[in-house]
Amino acid sequence: MATTHTDCPTCHEADERLALPLEQGVLLWCMRALVVEMKRGAAADRPADELLAALGAPSASPCLKVFMSALSRGCTRMIEVQCICCKRVSSDERALLDVLGLSQAMRPFEALLLLRGFVTQAGADAALCSAEGIGQALAQAGRFLPEPEEEVRHFALSPAGWGRSVEARLH
Repeated sequence: MATTHTDCPTCHEADERLALPLEQGVLLWCMRALVVEMKRGAAADRPADELLAALGAPSASPCLKVFMSALSRGCTRMIEVQCICCKRVSSDERALLDVLGLSQAMRPFEALLLLRGFVTQAGADAALCSAEGIGQALAQAGRFLPEPEEEVRHFALSPAGWGRSVEARLH
């Protein structure tokens, strides 16, 4: 699913992560850490577990692991997930955060359409089920993800969103 590196060319740019709400920033970090774990076998799950527990949503952790695993097993192209230190938020990472926001807002149709941009139908179904679990765990903790902007909804519902480049790669 991802390749990681030690010299990130974007680490000297403005930090786009700072514009994210706390909940999205935590989820982004956890997604990135889980990709490192999947690729390198490094034990990143404990810090992710602890971070989600500190957010008040420890039950989101297993759901997030299944979410990322479903994406990895069902991807139809490389999904661009940056290294943990990268200050840039890729369009794929934004789409995954939007999927989680749509799922929490009980808008599964739009979430599935976004997921189908980079995973098989079976992968999208599995990822959506886990995304709904993440949303529920966050909601039980009083944490809510922002709903995606109108442009994202339009992209998800337009044919242009379905044929995204297969040249994309995981960072």
